[in-house]
Amino acid sequence: MLENPNLIAQFQREETQLFVLRVMVGLVILYDHVHPHGAFVKASNVDVKGCVKLLKDQPAVRSEGLLNALRYTTKHLNEDATPKHIKNLLAA
Repeated sequence: MLENPNLIAQFQREETQLFVLRVMVGLVILYDHVHPHGAFVKASNVDVKGCVKLLKDQPAVRSEGLLNALRYTTKHLNEDATPKHIKNLLAA
């Protein structure tokens, strides 16, 4: 689904776009908490890199809170099994 660069653009109302982004972040956080290895390992079914890139493509006003939610409410982000490129994406 994230392969489509116009994913957010297909929704006309800004409220709907923000809702889709919030749901995406919420699902990543939920998956990270319920899966034994989390959402950030390479074997995960979640495209965390794509999610973060999609958020970073949005204006900072829309995405900064969501990026902070990923940074500070996920369970496995700071573990050794998390790839460095994912940590670097969320650190910047």
